[in-house]
Amino acid sequence: MGWFQFLEKEEEKSFMKEFEEALPSLTYQQRLTGFAICFGLGWVTSFLSAAFLPRITTPTGAAMFALFYTLGNLISIFSSCFLWGPCAQFKAMVECHRLFATSMYFAAMFMTLFCAFYQQEGYTSDARLGAVLVCMFLQFLAMCWYTISFIPFARAIIKRMVAACFRC
Repeated sequence: MGWFQFLEKEEEKSFMKEFEEALPSLTYQQRLTGFAICFGLGWVTSFLSAAFLPRITTPTGAAMFALFYTLGNLISIFSSCFLWGPCAQFKAMVECHRLFATSMYFAAMFMTLFCAFYQQEGYTSDARLGAVLVCMFLQFLAMCWYTISFIPFARAIIKRMVAACFRC
């Protein structure tokens, strides 16, 4: 400080820092409203992907279908930032017992988009459609596993139920 105070730059805030600082000032009702709107917007975006079903056999139809479905999932995930805050949400996503589920979910989203937008000679529309549908199914399963990871003992119960079904 002192004589050269005017030369010191004010530290620029990152988007996450500004977002984190804005959320504590929200009331409980505002947080719930923000969560509900963002979560609802995510589901609406995912359901809008169905508008591309008639054109899913075309490269652009499959790409738009995958894009809207994945974007809807991302919006839904980040809606919980309104409830917990972005830093707490990120910490919860990378906890050791949840890291695998989070990684698989994001990997499935990446692979869905990769398969939808990948362009190469010999990559037919049928191959693209099959790859996109398989990746979207894996993305759905990963989303379920990720969501279940927030419910205490739910994954252990489901593992036991599946094991019991295959014991026959």
